[in-house]
Amino acid sequence: MRFAIIITAVLSLTPFSLAFAADNKDLRQALDEALQMRAKEFAPEHFTQAQTLAEQARSNPQHIDEAYVRAQQAAELAQKFSQRYADLVDSRDRMLLAGKENLRADLAARAEKDFAKVVLDHEHGNIRKADREAGFAHTTIHAAQVVAARKQFVSPVSQRIAEARKLNAPLYAPLAFKQALSRQKKIERLIKENPDAQSQAYAWSKTGQQQAERAIRIARLGSKFNRDKSQLEQWLDARDARLNRLATELGLESLSSEQTPDEQLATLLQAATNMKRHYNEQLADANQQLAKYEGELSNMSEMRRKLQLKREAEEKIKQITALFNPDEVKILLTPDADVILRLNAGMFKSGSSVIPPAAYDILDNMLKTMAIFPDRNVRIEGHTDSVGASEFNQTLSERRANAVKVYFQARTESQLQTFQSVGYGETRPIANNETAEGRAKNRRIDIILPAPDGKRDH
Repeated sequence: MRFAIIITAVLSLTPFSLAFAADNKDLRQALDEALQMRAKEFAPEHFTQAQTLAEQARSNPQHIDEAYVRAQQAAELAQKFSQRYADLVDSRDRMLLAGKENLRADLAARAEKDFAKVVLDHEHGNIRKADREAGFAHTTIHAAQVVAARKQFVSPVSQRIAEARKLNAPLYAPLAFKQALSRQKKIERLIKENPDAQSQAYAWSKTGQQQAERAIRIARLGSKFNRDKSQLEQWLDARDARLNRLATELGLESLSSEQTPDEQLATLLQAATNMKRHYNEQLADANQQLAKYEGELSNMSEMRRKLQLKREAEEKIKQITALFNPDEVKILLTPDADVILRLNAGMFKSGSSVIPPAAYDILDNMLKTMAIFPDRNVRIEGHTDSVGASEFNQTLSERRANAVKVYFQARTESQLQTFQSVGYGETRPIANNETAEGRAKNRRIDIILPAPDGKRDH
């Protein structure tokens, strides 16, 4: 049951003159829908009234209709607030998701106070005043975000850089150390100019930490060789042993000790190329044999192609299964060999498109999955349940899909794959929207890796 039931008509009637009489089940559902629209935050007075009336209805059923109307009003107001102040809601969600350990308490309290003024004015119908207050709230929320983001994204890089400096990394690893310093400054500028760009800040922070970590490893190795120069020979012997093991796996007896490192690498690459060529030749021979029967079975070529793609995908899926908790991400393989990574959209706050930091690792593992399927593009689909107006759900699904796309773009410097985002709102349910369990399944993000086939429209 959608709460957007001609609310204007409802408001003009007293609860006891309604043609529709609510029962306890209707009331519970209306309250649940109001909660899902975050009415407790965005229409607190109406929601509190609805709760109070619902409590009174336990002993006096006459209050059921009135409580039902108030719950619908609260949901409608909350939805309108989320639509009108979508950017403000997202900024506040980013601030709160930073966590108390990163937020400065006084700045966060001031931001929450300014945000509450916007909520109150909007709930009372003072839209012009609410719009003005929204500007002030944005300013204070961003101030709190900047402080939190520095602690979240700059501090980890700074700490690794400080450790690298103590190990004399500027001497042993000048390039890696300089790269880490440069990345640190870029993050600071980004946070100051756009505190909402947290996906980019996180991506740069991870890169900066990796660069600083590389400088640390090199510096430790350099210090080790300085203390005991015989360690250099042991290190080279260990490296040669690893390369020879790889050579054996590629069908070579061993690498010549007379070869330079570049020559050894060229030998290994050639062996890998030969192995790949041999595999392709075998595959071509098999295809040639099967092609003889294509005249009799016209669909054999397409069937063989799909079967081969499915088998390859199944083998790769075995590699990625351990990356995900099945309660968070489901891995699906379609008959057309498309791979679907289905992410529970419960990671988002209701009405919000902000990716919580807790989901970063999940999305990073999805990027690892994409690397295993480098020949596939990526389509990100946003889906919602049917609670709320369809237009609101459509926009929300688009914003969430785009947020994931922006995250992926920020985390990868490779252009081998193309990211496309699309929102379908409530139009493609996979479960019954009449139940809470079904609605939870319908709120999802699907990461589609279409099988390489230009003929099918994805």
